[in-house]
Amino acid sequence: MKKVLLSALLLAVATPAIAGDFTYDYSGTAAGFYGYSDYTDKYRPLYKHNHTPVFAEVSTSITYGFDNGADLRLGLDGQISDGKEVEDYNHGEWGENLYASYNSTYGELSLGQIYNAAYQLAVGAPSVGAFRVNNSMITDFIANPNWQRHSRVASYRTLNSTYLNTDADAPKISYTTPEFYNSKIAFSYTPDSYSQAGLINKHSRYDNRSSYAAGFYNNTDFDYVEVESSLGYAYNHKNNQEISAGLSFYRKGWTLGGSYRQSFTSSHDYALNLRTHDDMPFYFDGYRRGKAFNVGLGYEIGPFKTAISYFAAYADKTDNRDRIVSWANRFACNKYLALYLTLAHAKYKGDHNWQSGNEGYAAISGIELNF
Repeated sequence: MKKVLLSALLLAVATPAIAGDFTYDYSGTAAGFYGYSDYTDKYRPLYKHNHTPVFAEVSTSITYGFDNGADLRLGLDGQISDGKEVEDYNHGEWGENLYASYNSTYGELSLGQIYNAAYQLAVGAPSVGAFRVNNSMITDFIANPNWQRHSRVASYRTLNSTYLNTDADAPKISYTTPEFYNSKIAFSYTPDSYSQAGLINKHSRYDNRSSYAAGFYNNTDFDYVEVESSLGYAYNHKNNQEISAGLSFYRKGWTLGGSYRQSFTSSHDYALNLRTHDDMPFYFDGYRRGKAFNVGLGYEIGPFKTAISYFAAYADKTDNRDRIVSWANRFACNKYLALYLTLAHAKYKGDHNWQSGNEGYAAISGIELNF
């Protein structure tokens, strides 16, 4: 699939730029952060206090507009990061996304390294720039032993998101309907749901990793308040099933939102605690049967945006727990430069002993460059 998309992208680039129906676009973001983390006494010998993660992302696209109003878009995104405490949820140290989409009056058809239908339509707690509530960047400053991917060590003992991201950006095909009654419905199919950015562990024995997902989104303006809502469902063959729901209210710069996710297995799925070799931890794929929720309150006025959020995840039949509270602030000096200041507290609990947990506070400042 990636070879087909790459060939199409190169062909489009080779087309003469004078073709009036072609539109070329690119944008990028680079950011660097410094954070000081403090831990309770028993964790201080195990974790560093100073963290300086940096990352950059570049997005490029070529769009061809047809006479009937439809358009075909080919996109290529690239990411790179360094200094991260946990190198797992943005493709590790580097990654790419290659995709294509066709938009018409009949809806949108997408193909390539994209997130599933339920994820794309999901609604939840408000985020502040790089400090999203799900898949939280706070783990770069207060490491979570329940979420790991370092070389041969890989474990996902709890859910890291209330959005359905088990298959992450594994290559897939997705269709989204045109808007009707302020609503959209989307469906996606993933032939192989393993992804470097996903939760499915490369050491798992799931003999068929195909995945199906469906999502629903509605946006209704009641004059005094704007309401967004979403529903999601995913079936990951031989792995698990998942459901999600989200709700958000917006009025005069204020946003109150939250979302919920539940993951569960059936008798046809592989056993939860299956291990493929001796150095894998117990319940390394404990996310397959658990719950997560988030809630947050945000405010935006002019160039300033702030939000207080809470995220929690629980794995069934274990003691694995995650709780993250953060207060994130972003000030856009201009369209190219933004500044960050964030305070956070996290508490992670493992299933066996105190060393499989972590608890601490973090104060984080950062700078973001956009072009």
